[in-house]
Amino acid sequence: MKRIPTQPGGGSFLIRKLIRQNLVYLIVILLLIVGFGISLYLGTRQVYEEEAQWRSQKTMAEISSGKTIISNYFSDLQRDLDFVLALPDLKSYFAKDFEPLKNSGVEKVLTGFLEGKQSYHMTVTNLSGAEMLKVESELKRPLSWPNNLSNREIHRELFEKAVALEKGQIALSSIYFATEKEGTNTRKRVLMTLALPLFDDRAVKIGVLFIDLDLINVFEILPNNQLFIHTNDGADIFFDKKVGSFNIKNLGYALTGNSGWYPVTELEMIHYSKVKIFADQPFIIAEYHQYPLLKVTLGKLIYLFGALFLLFLSLVVFSIFTNFSVLNKTINTQKAIVFSLATLAEGRDPETGKHLERSRDYAVILARQLSTHKRYKKVITRDFLDNLYYAATLHDIGKVAIPDAILLKNGKLTDIEFDEMKKHVLTGQNVLRETIEKYHLTESFLEMGMNICAYHHEKYNGKGYPDGLVGKEIPLEARVFALCDAYDAIRSKRSYKEGLSHLEAMNRIVADKNQHFDPDVVEAFLECEEKLLAIT
Repeated sequence: MKRIPTQPGGGSFLIRKLIRQNLVYLIVILLLIVGFGISLYLGTRQVYEEEAQWRSQKTMAEISSGKTIISNYFSDLQRDLDFVLALPDLKSYFAKDFEPLKNSGVEKVLTGFLEGKQSYHMTVTNLSGAEMLKVESELKRPLSWPNNLSNREIHRELFEKAVALEKGQIALSSIYFATEKEGTNTRKRVLMTLALPLFDDRAVKIGVLFIDLDLINVFEILPNNQLFIHTNDGADIFFDKKVGSFNIKNLGYALTGNSGWYPVTELEMIHYSKVKIFADQPFIIAEYHQYPLLKVTLGKLIYLFGALFLLFLSLVVFSIFTNFSVLNKTINTQKAIVFSLATLAEGRDPETGKHLERSRDYAVILARQLSTHKRYKKVITRDFLDNLYYAATLHDIGKVAIPDAILLKNGKLTDIEFDEMKKHVLTGQNVLRETIEKYHLTESFLEMGMNICAYHHEKYNGKGYPDGLVGKEIPLEARVFALCDAYDAIRSKRSYKEGLSHLEAMNRIVADKNQHFDPDVVEAFLECEEKLLAIT
C-alpha cells in the first residue's frame, strides 16, 4: 500500500523553533537595522538638502549680482548720455533745429561716445521721424540683418513710444540679432536700441535720439558663463567669455513671473529673475543650477548603507546558521537518545514489533485530520504535529521499570499484575519530568511526550488511569494517542489473542465513543481511517 508521509520537515521545524527562541534577538536586530537605515537616509538626505539649498541660494545670489551689474551698466549709460547731451556743441545743435553746419562737431562728440561704449550707431531724427544725423562707430564692422529686419524697423517701432516720453525717460526695444562679417568669418551679435526724446534750451521737444547698443558689453561683465538671458521672444542667449562668441538657442522654457525656478531634469534646474532697466523689464536673467555631484554623493552614501546592511545581515545570517547547526545537532541528539530509550523499553516485549512507529504515524495522521475541524484549527499547528511525531514514541518509556514476569507474561494479567503494569505511566512521567527539570530542557516535544506518557490510558468518561481525568481535562495529545494506541492494540497479534480486522477495530472504537474516546477524535478517525489502514 501507498505510504502516507507523517515525518515533519526537520529544517522548517528547527527554523520555526530557532525563530521562537531568538524572537526578541531578531526583533532587536531588525529594529537596529531599520533604525540605522532610517538614520543614515535622513542624515544623508538632510546633508543633501542643505547642500542643495546652499547651491540654490548661491545661484540666486549670482543672479541678483547679475541684475545689479546690468542695472548699473544702464544707469551709467544714462548718466554718461545726459552728460554728453549737455555739452555746448550738442545744446547749440539742438537749439538751432539740427543746424547742418554744426554736424561735424556733433558727430565727433557722438562718435567718441559710441566708441567709449563700444556701441554701433546713434541716430537723430526730428519729430517728423526724418533722419537728421547718423553716427557709426569706426571700431565696429558693418552688420547684416536676418529676415530683412534692420535697425531702421526697430527705430520706427520705438519712435512713437519715445515721442510720448518726458525728459529723462528712455524707451527700450526688445533684444534683436544681427551678423557681423570679418572676411569669410561671421559672428552673431546681440543688440538692443535705446530711444529718448531730445529737448532744446526752452525744454521744447524737438526730436528723438536712437542708440544701438552691442550687448556683448553686458555679457562680458556678468559673473560667470552659467548666466544667460531669456528674451521676451523666447530666445535663450549664452555667451562664452573664452572665445567671445554668442550661442543663441530656443530651449522652450516657460519662465513665468518675476522670478522663480524651472526644473529641466532631475539633476538640473534653472533659477531666473526679470531685470528692470529704467521703467521696463525687457528680458530675464537666468542661470543653470546643476547638482549631479550631490546626487552622486547621495547615491554613494545609499550604496554604502546597502553594503553595510548586507555585511550586517551576513553576520546575522551566519550567527543564525551557526545557532541552527548547534540547535539541530542538539535536538537530533536528544531525539536519538529519547527514541533509543523508548525503543529499548518497547523492545523488551518482542510481540509489539513496529508498534512505536505505527502508533506514532497513526497519531500524526489523526491529528492532521482533526486540525481540519474548525474547533482545532488554531490548536493543532505545524509545531503541534512536529512535536507529536517525536513525543508519541515516549508513551511507554515507563515500561523499563515493569518486571519481565509481568511485561512478558503469556496470558491475561491478574488484578495485582495489572495494577503493577499501570504504574508504567507514572514512572515514565516522573522520568521525563526529572530529566526536563534537572537539565533545564525547553524542547516542547518532551513536555508533550510527558503528557502522552502519563495520560494515554485516561478515558473520556473519567474511568481511566492514573488520575481519572474526564473529557477535556485530558491533554489533547493524549486523547489523540489513546485512540491510536488502542487501534494498534486491537489490530496487533498478542500471545493471548489474535489480531483483529480493520473493520472490527473501527466498530469497537465507535462503540467506545464518549466512553473511552473523545467523540471529536473518533469523528476525525472515521474521516481518515483508510490512511491508517494503509500503514497497518
